[in-house]
Amino acid sequence: MDYRYFLAVIDAGSLAAAGERLHIAPSAVSRQIALLEESVGVALFERRPRGMQLTAAGEALAEHARRTWLEQENILAELRGEGYPGAKVIRLVSTEGLSRYFLPRVLLEHYRLRPGAEYRLDVISPHECVQRIRRGEADVGLTFSTEPVEGVNVCYSIRSPIRALMRAGHPLASAGVLSLEQVQAFPVALTPKGTTQRQLLDLVCQMDGLSFDQVMTCNFSGALHEFVRQSDTVAFASAISGEGRGMDGLVSVPLSNPRLGDRDIQVLTMPKRVLPQSLAFFIETLIARLQQEG
Repeated sequence: MDYRYFLAVIDAGSLAAAGERLHIAPSAVSRQIALLEESVGVALFERRPRGMQLTAAGEALAEHARRTWLEQENILAELRGEGYPGAKVIRLVSTEGLSRYFLPRVLLEHYRLRPGAEYRLDVISPHECVQRIRRGEADVGLTFSTEPVEGVNVCYSIRSPIRALMRAGHPLASAGVLSLEQVQAFPVALTPKGTTQRQLLDLVCQMDGLSFDQVMTCNFSGALHEFVRQSDTVAFASAISGEGRGMDGLVSVPLSNPRLGDRDIQVLTMPKRVLPQSLAFFIETLIARLQQEG
């Protein structure tokens, strides 16, 4: 069954936009959708003035259609051999903290083993990572999580405690372990509300009755790190993301509150998808690096 038109309408939102993507007339797209609905025996879309909305049956078919389309593309790529332009493309989504230091090292390691691979990385929120994987718009997701994730396959999960991050010469930098009460003596720079780090930190502070002198909020770790590097401000980070290894004049120190360990790094793929060998090898490389650094 050919799902090209069905998926094009889902992604584009209307018959006209899908026709533009496929370089055919909207009427031709409409006929193909009608034929598909006739073959499955149910309506897949509600026709609305502003576009096409999936019915419940359409939602159920969409996941199967995306998985089938991806597996078909994988088989064709293998038949065409390594010379096929799309055969070595790996589509990645990641949260910002993991994409700054850790993930580039994984890509370099994999590239040395598989020269010619092409990586397409989008750095987005944890929620959008899950959605992209669920819809089949990315092959592999790497994200932090503080709760069970539905609608995706979790290939691997490893604990990633939150640590205090500071400049190498900071008064607290030589401590073996710190309490949040000790960190209270210094200003802090935080990620925005809604990030897994901030959610967990806010929960612990609320439970323990703690508050901080918050001087900066930023969704980009590079800016946070530079601010911390030039001041006595303390930020928070995961050791595995790379900041805690003395890079760029920064050090991280473990925190004593055990609840700050209630966060995982997860490797995500689309449920029930049969992975091509090239992608399976990349995931093996990624998991091995997580195990090594974790």
